[in-house]
Amino acid sequence: MPNALGDTGAMTRSVLVVEDDNLTRITLTSSLESAGVESVQAAASVGEAVDLATRHMPDSALIDLHLGSGPTGLDLARQLRSMDPRIGIVILTSYDDPRLLGENPDFIPAGTRYLLKRDIADISAITNALAASQKSSRLLPRASTQVHGVKLSETQLAILKLIAEGYSNSEIARRRGVTEKAIEGSISRLASKLSLEKDSAVNQRVHIARVYFRALGLKLDDESEG
Repeated sequence: MPNALGDTGAMTRSVLVVEDDNLTRITLTSSLESAGVESVQAAASVGEAVDLATRHMPDSALIDLHLGSGPTGLDLARQLRSMDPRIGIVILTSYDDPRLLGENPDFIPAGTRYLLKRDIADISAITNALAASQKSSRLLPRASTQVHGVKLSETQLAILKLIAEGYSNSEIARRRGVTEKAIEGSISRLASKLSLEKDSAVNQRVHIARVYFRALGLKLDDESEG
């Protein structure tokens, strides 16, 4: 009988399953329980997942990449890792490449395992991936990403991305599970860290969004050659 002890030797005792398809979520949950995972929590949305993670602090998370409209599985992965830098993360998807959803692979949290649904022959493929991710996340320092020549934490990166996507401070606060005032402070510190001087002619959020798009390698309209 399969168990939750992966090939890496790391035991996955608790898993958060995030999948918006009801049948798939139920199947994954029951399969993990049968494989010996002591505690399996299941969520159908990002908000529900963050709430469960806050209350139960799972060892690992198994997340569908495409969760319908709104935040993607990688958005959630970054948020979970900012809450707990040791959590193992496995992204489960039918997409060959996260860039098909507009994701930059450089922004995937360190230690994350990317598992294609069609490659899963049995539950051991998932438990092994969960155990491997959990082990690597415990060995790695808190992940950071170079943006604009500056190292940003995953929390700062998540806020940067949400600003670039056009979300208001109140919506970012709701998604992050903090107060709007806390987000305002985070944005101010982020701008300072990125050395973005205040310019009365350009909104600070526009400055920040430009930094994000440049980090993705995108050329802005006003930067086109010629």
